[in-house]
Amino acid sequence: MSKLADASSDLGAVFFRCVPKSKRGRANEAEWARALDKFYAEADAIRTRYSLGFIGRARVAYLFQRRLLESGLDADTVRKVVFSLVFSSFSAKK
Repeated sequence: MSKLADASSDLGAVFFRCVPKSKRGRANEAEWARALDKFYAEADAIRTRYSLGFIGRARVAYLFQRRLLESGLDADTVRKVVFSLVFSSFSAKK
């Protein structure tokens, strides 16, 4: 597997580990906010670990988006998650 596929796979694993698991069926907004903050922090660590450049970050975001869609998440949710990921963790040059 390539570095980009590995990074995308790691993002997917982190995302599904961070997603709130609500027994009531739907998680509330505060649970989602905490989960996404944790996900974005770990996504930043993944970006650093794999030394992703500008093009690499774009390709990983695209692969991650496809992985989420294939897992059955609705397109609107996927769009919001990936868009936020790009701006919160994948845009800064640290």
